[in-house]
Amino acid sequence: MAITAGSEIDAWCTSCKMTLNHRVVAMVGGNAKRVLCLTCNKQHNFRKPKGDGSGPVTSKSTAAKSGKKSTGAAPKALSGTREWQANVADRDSSDFVPYSIHATFETGQFVTHPKFGSGLVKETLASQKLSVLFKDGPRTLVHGRSE
Repeated sequence: MAITAGSEIDAWCTSCKMTLNHRVVAMVGGNAKRVLCLTCNKQHNFRKPKGDGSGPVTSKSTAAKSGKKSTGAAPKALSGTREWQANVADRDSSDFVPYSIHATFETGQFVTHPKFGSGLVKETLASQKLSVLFKDGPRTLVHGRSE
């Protein structure tokens, strides 16, 4: 799949010091030049994901967002929305903890993110990462970072 401005790709975030999901904001010669980190909202030059000799990797949700047909993308998004609806939508606001990259979260915990809204921590991943289910789909976020 071709990378275009607005596509989501994995890139090394110079602020978070991790490979995270980014949005392409500038292209040069068909390659990503500037990206916006979807975790910390900082813009920087594109850097390949660490430990990966290949070029940028498109996120699984890019095809679904671009409206192109992709086998399995729509059912996964739909089931994620249903799962969010069943587990998060009707929770009391007191059940949620504000998200911060400095806080530590556990699987099953409810968080509120300033951009993505209410979510459920689905899984704690290696290297201080979380998989959080939000209304618009799952996101990988950073947690447990020292100040």
